[in-house]
Parts: sequence; structure tokens; C-alpha cells
Amino acid sequence: MEGADRSSLEIKLLLKNLDPSSTSLKHKDRLRRLQIFRNYISSNNTPEFYDDDYSLLLLGCESPVLNEEELDELPVGLLRAVGAPSSDHKDALKRSARSAISLLRYLCCQFDNADNNGNNNGSVISDMNAIAGTLNGFASTFCSLNIPQLRMARFEVHIGNSNNNKGLSSSVVIDNNGSRGGSKEDACRLLTLLLARHTDTDMETRKSINIEELLPNATTRQEYERWLNVNGSSEVKRLIAENNNSSLLNGSNDDNVGGVSSFLKSVSRTRIDDEEEEDNGDFEEDADDVLGAFEKSTKKNSSAQKKGVSTSSSRSGSNNNPMSTTPVFDQNGKPTRWCDTQMASETQDRLGGAIFIEEEREKALAERKRADEAKQRLIGRDPLGIRTNIDLRDIDANRSQLIQQRLHDLEVEIQAELALASESGVEKVNWLEAQRQAILTLIEKKKKLGGDEGGDSKQDDSIGLMPSVLPTSPDFDPILFLTLAHGETSYKELLDSTSRLSRKTDDQVERLQNLVRDNFDLFIKCSEGIDVFAENNDRGSSSNNNRDGSSAMEKLNRRYAKLDSLAESCSEEARKSFKPLLDNTNEVRKVQSALAVLQRVAPLMQVPSLMRQHIENANFSSVVKAYRKVLVIDKNHSEVDLLRYVRVKAGEAAQDARHDLELILADESSSANSLLDAVRDLGELIELLEQDDEEDGDSSEINTPNTPRSRGTSSSITKAGTFTIDRNVICVRDYPPALGCLLLQTTHFSSLVEKAIATAETSAERLFQGGTDDSTAEAKADGAENSSSSQRTRDKRWKYEVLELRVSSTARAVSLVKNWLPRLIQIGLATQEAEKRRAAREGRKSDTSAADSEHGSGKNTLSADYVFNSMIRPALLRLVRHAAFCSLGCTNQGSHRLDPTFGNSSPEKLRTLLQSPLPPSQTTKCAVELSELSEAIQDSNESMFAIRDLDGEGQETKTGWVSPLEDCFKLSNDAVAMVGSGTFDGDSLLQGVQKLSELTLPEKCTSEIEKGCVLVVQKICEGLTNYVKDRSDAARLRVVAECADALNTTIADVVREVSYLTNDQSDRLETNLTSVISNLEEEMFDVFLESVKRNVASYARLGLIESDGDQKANKSDKFPPYLAGSFLSIVRCRAQVERALRETTVRRSEGTTYQFLALQTASEGVVENICHELRAKLNSIRPTVADTYAIHLLFLINTLKKYLSEDKLSMAADTKRMLVTKASSGVRKTGKMLGDGPEGLTALENLERQGRVYVMCLGD
Repeated sequence: MEGADRSSLEIKLLLKNLDPSSTSLKHKDRLRRLQIFRNYISSNNTPEFYDDDYSLLLLGCESPVLNEEELDELPVGLLRAVGAPSSDHKDALKRSARSAISLLRYLCCQFDNADNNGNNNGSVISDMNAIAGTLNGFASTFCSLNIPQLRMARFEVHIGNSNNNKGLSSSVVIDNNGSRGGSKEDACRLLTLLLARHTDTDMETRKSINIEELLPNATTRQEYERWLNVNGSSEVKRLIAENNNSSLLNGSNDDNVGGVSSFLKSVSRTRIDDEEEEDNGDFEEDADDVLGAFEKSTKKNSSAQKKGVSTSSSRSGSNNNPMSTTPVFDQNGKPTRWCDTQMASETQDRLGGAIFIEEEREKALAERKRADEAKQRLIGRDPLGIRTNIDLRDIDANRSQLIQQRLHDLEVEIQAELALASESGVEKVNWLEAQRQAILTLIEKKKKLGGDEGGDSKQDDSIGLMPSVLPTSPDFDPILFLTLAHGETSYKELLDSTSRLSRKTDDQVERLQNLVRDNFDLFIKCSEGIDVFAENNDRGSSSNNNRDGSSAMEKLNRRYAKLDSLAESCSEEARKSFKPLLDNTNEVRKVQSALAVLQRVAPLMQVPSLMRQHIENANFSSVVKAYRKVLVIDKNHSEVDLLRYVRVKAGEAAQDARHDLELILADESSSANSLLDAVRDLGELIELLEQDDEEDGDSSEINTPNTPRSRGTSSSITKAGTFTIDRNVICVRDYPPALGCLLLQTTHFSSLVEKAIATAETSAERLFQGGTDDSTAEAKADGAENSSSSQRTRDKRWKYEVLELRVSSTARAVSLVKNWLPRLIQIGLATQEAEKRRAAREGRKSDTSAADSEHGSGKNTLSADYVFNSMIRPALLRLVRHAAFCSLGCTNQGSHRLDPTFGNSSPEKLRTLLQSPLPPSQTTKCAVELSELSEAIQDSNESMFAIRDLDGEGQETKTGWVSPLEDCFKLSNDAVAMVGSGTFDGDSLLQGVQKLSELTLPEKCTSEIEKGCVLVVQKICEGLTNYVKDRSDAARLRVVAECADALNTTIADVVREVSYLTNDQSDRLETNLTSVISNLEEEMFDVFLESVKRNVASYARLGLIESDGDQKANKSDKFPPYLAGSFLSIVRCRAQVERALRETTVRRSEGTTYQFLALQTASEGVVENICHELRAKLNSIRPTVADTYAIHLLFLINTLKKYLSEDKLSMAADTKRMLVTKASSGVRKTGKMLGDGPEGLTALENLERQGRVYVMCLGD
């Protein structure tokens, strides 16, 4: 990429890195990019630029013509980077601003203006030559910018706060010193370029610029004028004056004409030679020397004459100005522009001469003013030169008070001396009395003069007629002068000063003689001229015999009269000839004046449309800002109908904005930040609307006309700003904005709570009814067996879906609390702050006015605390109960009792399922949700401390206050404790111990660490205990498994971490933790074993005792039912333990597996129950049946032998012997029993064969 395209890319990269809003860019990145662009444009091959690139670099956009309102939305350009404010320092610039203005000065004053060697030294002289020469593209674009665009550079900060205040030339290399004050030198050069070469947007027509708009501070302007006086060349100063003069000739009616004329005066002052500056500097040295002042005045006059000649010559050569445009003529050779006509040239010359005369007159006035100031300073000085710190003018102005004070002091001194007259004599008293008499004589003398002139007068008036102490006054009195000015001066000092005064007078006479001697030829010429004039006058008055019989004076008068008549005729002819032109000029001036007025009021005219745009963009803060601007229009007394129309339309837009803000407050989907912004903007807008109505004389109600949009859907009956939420009608305009928002959002929250509970109940009913209907239809279609199977499947399915519905309802309730409670808390805090401000305003008023204001405002005075107590608390409590009921039911609460929130009228089957505890898998999900619910309520409960009720003085109550969320917080904590999760959360304990490593001296906290660990384990065990309540054996086995894992793994890790933390000082920690967990494990497992014994006892029952016939009939039947039931109960116990605790998990207290202990308990229970029944029924058993039971018992002993203890084996053996004895009493004729021969062995083998399946299920 080469040429202009490469330049455009470099400019865009530079502007991207100059963006002050980008947080990723650092100061060094901006400096690096500035240096890269500087190197690019200062290379040997001068880069090319498109015409749009100049405005793109300076303003950040390709179009240089922008309105003032668009400047805020303007992209970042070099001008904005030059004036970028510092984010950390007030009234300061960014550090990169100094480098940016240095680059701007290089582009405008030095780019493409290098010397023959391709270098540019960056001196003031080279910049001044560039300003007076042909401008490059950057300088031309820069000089065509308007005032608002140029203000972005903030020249006043660069000049006023610059660290470079010594007038030194700034380096052309990008400065890296990090100065925040900018560069005064660069700013002054750029300002000089603007003042000398500023043009209109066409870059041709000259246009003056008001320096006061760029430098509003007078001190900054003076600093710039001093810089221009020192560094500005005469050519540049001439260009500045001509640029402003050309603007005046072009008929500019801008408001900056006054600023131009004032700056012309400053420029004319800068064109005075250095001799005048030296004269001004030396004027005060001999300010008391009148002859010296006269000599300097003559020098100034001669130098002024010389300067007048040079000024006129410089004006005559103004046609050679490079900025002067080439004359344009038509085909006939006539000029086509006014500035090219001869009349325009003559007018410009006359205006130039008038300006020169005005400059000379101003210089004369300035000299006269300086002479008057010097005279006043001389008048106030002490002519004797004794006291240099007094001002005779002040003494003369206060001489009456000083005389009275002097008389009083003399009387006090006389009284004091009279008291000491016996010791020191009365000489001093006489001396003081003489002074007093002299002053009184003076007063009496003036009193007589005053009485002769004005009749009887009082003493104060006579004192007001006292003579003056000023030597230059005709009423000067030496006695009064010496009394007031030198009352404490000694005689010797007065004598010395008199001698000094005489020498000074002689010196003045000598200097006067020298002045006449030096200018003797001038005196001779003046004298001769006076004599000639007197002689001619006498000769003209005495010669009465002229041919026309008139004197020379009469001839002269006639000539003057003839000249006057010629001038009048010329004036009349010119008036007739130029009347159309003058009329057109007047019309043009009127149009320009009208345009200027419209331009000044343009921001006000655009307010209604801007407000509409901001409303469409939902930028309501800008709407309020714009509406505040239009309130300056007095719609009742404004004489401009257009402005009144603008005020009315702005009021309608404000009403529409108010309606939209109220819609935001009533929207349940609005975010918390949007609601808070809407509350702030609505409050400010209502205050402005109330101010608007106060101007109408009615402050009781806002009377700004409503538009169809602002009225919304409200009818003539419904008040504007009324919303209906779930049959609740709320008018937001009856409350302050924050309170109205809180009421609307609270109503939404209550409605959502009711909908959540109703949805859960409806879904449960639908699931239950759907399952019943499907099973009934299926039963009609299929057979009886298929119907019963389908019915069981659907029963299980709807039950599972209802359980999942409870879990989802819990999650939905928790989500509702997490989303809405912080939102309501933020709105409540805003409401509380608004209530405090309202109470403070009412406190500043009197009781009567405050009562009247409250009565007339029509606003309900509810409080945020009242809304939380009466509306939010009941809804939140109901929602928390609903979540607890869905996750816990009603039968798993121990000492707590939860009432069902729904399902009271449901069928019994559904109601039972809803009120029963959840299975472990669903309980785990609900436990997490309830934990989040408790945390959310706890955070909100802590924030509620700032939303307390206010007392009569507007202060928050400090005693007797209970948080409205306290009950909800307790209920959520109880729900978390009751639901549990069936797990031992040892990881949290381990992480907490690991975080304690941040302690500085953890070994000194060993006892606290141990107690904390034990307390955490106890709380975990309590949670597991609550989890087991009213649950099955599976829950107990799960707790046992968790305890076993904790004893084997987690506790060891915790003990190891604590040992590392405390340097092995925690000796009893492991014992204490193991004891707590072991107690819970033993309790749960013992309860499980007891349950196993009960279950086995219910299955190991003999049933009816068989007779002999039945025995023969059932000889080849299946495995005995009581043995099958016993073995199945043992297998079920084995499966439960293996699923919960695994097969190899060892019980730490006994050193054997939990599976073996459970099988042992089940086996012993089976054997024990069977033996007890056989013994109890031994008398009713026939001998042949007893032999069979003996074989059954032998099979049972052989199968369960490894799980039976010695006691149970002995019991079984005794029972077998009893059965054998019973069988031997009924021996047959063969003399052999069943178990003694092959038949007994055959029966045992058959029994083993029939029961091998059960034996295999028992395992090894």
C-alpha cells in the first residue's frame, strides 16, 4: 500500500491509539504511535494525503462542518487528543497532550516547509515565516475550523498551566517527560496562525476570530499578548490586523466584532517599537521630574511620527499578501466580486486610514493617561522627601478626622504634663499649648470665612473648610501640612529637607534652560510662525480697499461656504445613486441579524426534537437535561410566539417521557439498574414539571398538557399513571417515584409467588389424573394380567414425576427469591434515601409550612419499612414455606412442623406422596437449592438494616427494630438443617483448615483450631442425624458409609493438615474427631442391625405344622417355604449392605467387614427364631415330622455355620437333639429313623439340591 492510501491508514491507526476512553492503551503506547506518525510524515519522501485526510486527522471525521451539538458524539481526533483532560488531576491535561500539540504545530507550521536540506529547526522565526507564507493542507483545514471545534484543543490550559513558561522553543521530538500542563510555545504559535490566517469553511474568505472565545481568561490572554510582543514578527502582526479588518469589510455581523476590535488594540500596542517599552519602563524612575517627562514625551512624538510613516508604507504593500485572493473578472473585464471593485479598494484604504488615526488617538490617550497617573503619584508624595511611606492624598481626604485626633492627643498630653508640672516644669506644657492654639486659630479663621459665605455653621462644617495639605492645591497651608504630615519630625530633619528642596528647585531651573538651549531652533521657528500669522491677520483686517470691497477673512468664509454646498450636493447625488444598494444592504443586515438570532436560539429550538430522539433511544437522563434548558423560556411573558411554542412542545415531550418512565417502573422484566435509573430520572423530571406549574400559579397538580401517548390506555375515569397488576390497582403518581416503583415491583413479586404455588398444584393434579386415566383405558383394552402390570408401571411413573415436580418447584421458588429479593432491596434502599431527603427538606421548613406542603402535595407518605413488613414479608415467607414443603414434606421435620402449601384438597394418594419425604437422590438436589435460598435471604437480611423506619426527625430508629426478613431467614436455616444431604462434607472442613495457613502465628491458636474442627464435625453429624429421621434403613446405611469413609480418609487428612499448621501440637484432635464420628456410626449401624433382626423374625416362621399325610403328599415338593423366606431375608440384608458399604469395607471398631456383621446378625436371627418356634411347638409335632425338621435344622446349621456364634450353634444342636428324641419315640417296626439310614441322607441331599440357589446367593 503506497501513496494516499497508506497515509489514510496511518491516520486511522494514530487516532485509534489516541482514544482517551480506551483503558487498554497506556501513555507509552500513545507516545509510540505519535512518534511513528511523526517519522512517517517527516521522511525524505513527503507522503501524499487525500483532501478528506486533513479533517479526518484533526476532527476524527471526514466532514469538517459540524454543529456544536454533534461535538459530543464526534470521534477522537488530534484536536481532542490535544485537549484531552486528565482523569486523575483536576484542570490538567493528559501527559500525551503535550506531544499531540507538538505534532499539530509541526503539521500546521513546519510540514512541507523544510529548508533545502530537508530539515526544519522548529524556531519561532521559521514558524512565523510559515504563517506569513503559503499554507499547507493541514494549516488550511485547521484555519477553517469554527470556534466550538477549536475549543476542543483547550489552548487556555496549554498556555495557563504549562510547565514551559519561559518562552523557549519546544523540541520537535515527541516529548516524553510526562508533563500534564501542555506546551505554551506550541499553543501560542497555533493561536497566532489562527488569528492571522483564519478563514471561513470555504478556506478562501477571511473571517475574524474572537480571541476571548478561545482564551476566556484575561490572565491567559495577557500571557499570549506578551508572547506575541516578544516573538511575533511585524509581518504576522500586520496579517492579524488585516485579517480582522477584512472581516469587517465583508460585513460580518457576528458577535465577535467587539472581540476583534479589542484584539486589534492589543495588536496595535504590540507594533510599538521597543523604545516605547523602554520609555514606559523608565517613566516611573523620574516620575517626579516634570522636565524629564516632557523630554520623553517629545521623543515619543517623534518616534510615533516615524512609526506612522512605516505603518502607512506597510499598508500600501498589503497587496503582496500571499493570502490575498486573485481578482476575478468577467468577459468584459469587469470585476465579479465586491472585494475586487475600485470602490471596495477605496473603502478599504479609507478604513485603513481611519484605523491608523484611531490607533494614534488611542496612543495619545494612553500617553495622557500615563501622564495623569504620574502626576497623581507626584501629588501624593512628600515634597520634603522625609516620609516615603505616606500618601498626601489620603491625609488630605481625612484631614478633618486627623485634626480632631491631633487636638485630642494634645489635650491628653497637656493633662499628663500638668500632672507632672511640679517635677519637670511647665515648658513642655507651654509648647503643647502653643501647638493647640495654633490649630484652634486656624479653625476659627476658617469658621469666620465659612460663616461669611454660608451663615451660621457648625464646627464640623468649618473643619470641612480646612485648607489642603497638597502642595499643588491653591488652598495649601504649610502649618497644616507640617502638623498633619510631619508632626513627629524633628527640626533637624526639616532643615535638611529644606536644603534638599532648594537644590532640587535650582536644578529644575537649570534643566529648563538646557531644554531651551537644546531646542532653540524649534523655539525660533515657532516664534517666527506666530509673528507671520499675526502680521497677516492684521494686514487682512486693515485692508478695506480691495476690488470686491471685502476682507480676506470674508473671502475665506465664502470659499468655505462654497465647499460646504459642493459637499452637500455630492452627498445628495451619492445618496440617490446608492439608495438601492443601501436598501439592499439594510435588508441583508436585517436577514443576517435574523439569522444570528436564530443561530443563538438554535439550541432551544432543537430541544423538542432532541427530547423525542432521546425518548426513542430510552436515554431519559438526556431528556431531563434537554428539558432543563428550555425552562429558561417564560411561556407566560415571552413576546416571541415561536419560543412559547417550543416550550409547549417540550412540555408535551416531557409528559411522554414521564409516561415511558412509569412503564419501566411497572415492568416486571426491567433490570434493577434500569429501575434505579428510571427512578432517578423520573424524580428529576417531576421536579422540573412542578417548577413549570409553579410558574403558572398552580402547584397542587402538574398541569402540563398530556398527549395521547402520555395518557396511555387510561380513560377519563382512570387517573394517568394507573396500573393493574393481578387485580391490584396502583397509581404511581400518588407516591414518590421510588416508593411507587417499590409498590409496583412488590405487587409483581407477590403475584409471581401465588402463580408459582398454583402452578405446582395444577401440575401435580394433572400428573395424578393423567396416570389414572391411562391405566383405566389400558385395563379395558388388555387382559386382566396385562392390565395389572400396566397399572403398576403407570403408578410408579406418575409417582416419580410428582417427586420430580417437587424438586423443580423447589428450584423455581429459590430462583424467584434469588432474582427478586436483591432487586427489591435495591429499590428499598433508593426509597429510604428519598425518604431521608424529603424529611430533611421538611425539617428545614417551619411546622406550618411543612404541614401545608404535605397537605398540598397529594403524596401518600408510606415508607419502605412499611412495604417490607406488610407486603414483601408475607409473600416471601409463603414462598420459603412452599420451597421447604416441596423439598421436605410434612413428616420429616422432627420438632418442626410444616403445613402444606398446596394439595390439601387432592386425593389421599396424591396428598400422601406430596407430604412424604423425598428419596435421597431428589433430597440431594433440594439440599443445594435450599442452601442457596438461605444464603440469598441472609445477604438481603443484612442489607435490611439500612431500611429501618424513620423517626420524627428523619433519623433511622436504633432500638426496638426487627428485620422483616428475620422469620424467613430462620425458616430457611431450619429447612437447610432438616433436609441434609446424607453426605459427610469433609472436603469443606479440609479446605477451611488449609486456609488457616494464612495466619501469622497458627501455633498459638492450637486450642481454637481444635475446638473449631470438633464443632464443625459435630454440626455435620447433627445434619446426618436429621437426615436419617423418619427414613428407611438405606438412609442409615448411607450415613454409616459416610462415617466409615470419614474415619478412614477425611479425618486423617484433616489431622495431618492441622499437625502441619500447629507444629504437631494437636495431640487429642484425632481422638476427639474419631469419637464424635464413631458415636454416630455405632448408633446408626446398631439401629440397622436391630431392624435386620426384626425383618428376619417376620420371615423365619414355621407356619402350620404338617401332619403325616401331608408329609407324604409333599415329600417331593419344593424347598420348604420358611427356609426360603429366611434365606431371602439374609440375601436382602447382604444386598443392602453391599450396595451402601461395599463388600470389603471394614468397621474400624471391630476390625471386620460390615457385610459379615450384617450377615452374622441376620443368620443368628434366623436360627434363633426357628429354634424358638420348634421348641415352642415341640409337643404338637409328630415324631415323623420331627425327624424332617431335624434334617431341615441340620441343613440350616451346615449352610450358616460360618456366620453363627458358639451360642447359636449350641442352641441349634440342642434343638436338633430334642427333635431327634421326639422322632425316636415314634420308631417304626423296622427300628430305624429317617435320618439314620440312607433315606435320611437322601432327604438331606434333596434339601441341599433344592436350596442350592439360595446358598449361592449367600456367596462364599
